[in-house]
Amino acid sequence: MRLSTPARAIAAGCLLFWAGLSQAQTFAEAEGGKVAYETCGSGEKAIVLLHDGILHSAAYDDVWPLLCQRFKVVRYDRRGYGATPAATTPFASVDDLSAVMKAAGVEHATLVGSSAGGGIAVDFALAHPEAVDGLVLAGPWISGFKPSAGFIARGLKLAVLIKTGNLEGAVKDPYILTKSADAQRARVVALLKANPQNLANPSGKVERAGPDAKDRLDQIRVPTLVLVGEVDIKDVFDQAHAVAAAVPGAKLETVPATGHFMYLEKPKDFADRVTAFVSP
Repeated sequence: MRLSTPARAIAAGCLLFWAGLSQAQTFAEAEGGKVAYETCGSGEKAIVLLHDGILHSAAYDDVWPLLCQRFKVVRYDRRGYGATPAATTPFASVDDLSAVMKAAGVEHATLVGSSAGGGIAVDFALAHPEAVDGLVLAGPWISGFKPSAGFIARGLKLAVLIKTGNLEGAVKDPYILTKSADAQRARVVALLKANPQNLANPSGKVERAGPDAKDRLDQIRVPTLVLVGEVDIKDVFDQAHAVAAAVPGAKLETVPATGHFMYLEKPKDFADRVTAFVSP
């Protein structure tokens, strides 16, 4: 299909706009390997996006351009996800985050973490409080909290579906996305089919775990926003409430009509909440 002259002009303008915002993906040197990251924007305040334990940083594709208009934003693929090779020797996720921030020229930032990425954000805030301006924890999963029997059974069911190649069946899980989010489900499947390493990641076998964060949440001294999707699983709801109650001054918000991947379902809503938190 040929574009009309006005359409070509608009397309060219968009390309120039994003060329000014985005930088090519590069790698940060980390313990025993390297970590793929990219940056965009040039605002005075910085944000680092941390993905969950299933998808990689592409999960933030729709949020990324919205935040990059006002802030310097960094996103990266954790070990074995997306473009980052799996770890073969011991490493610590907190140290990887330090390496990425140093490589990106970011001394301190608001950390926005989804699920297990929120756990890393909390661990980092406890280990390096001087480098954290604030925390946004989306459907957080923090070290030290124990899953319920129902949560474990659900995980085993999903593992069987994934192992047999039934990704479509796995993403029908009612807590990941709302019932009507067909386009987002298809997108999750496409991301996982394009990045099967995300689901077969051996890095966890060599990751060094730090001390549990659950009983140290009251030591966090930065502004904290806890978000939970309206249809997320009870374990996550309970944990979100517990984290918000334990972190001094933390605020808890339920995001309507979303599941665990709220930033996929409601990217503008998510970006607006993060923006209002970072620059009230």
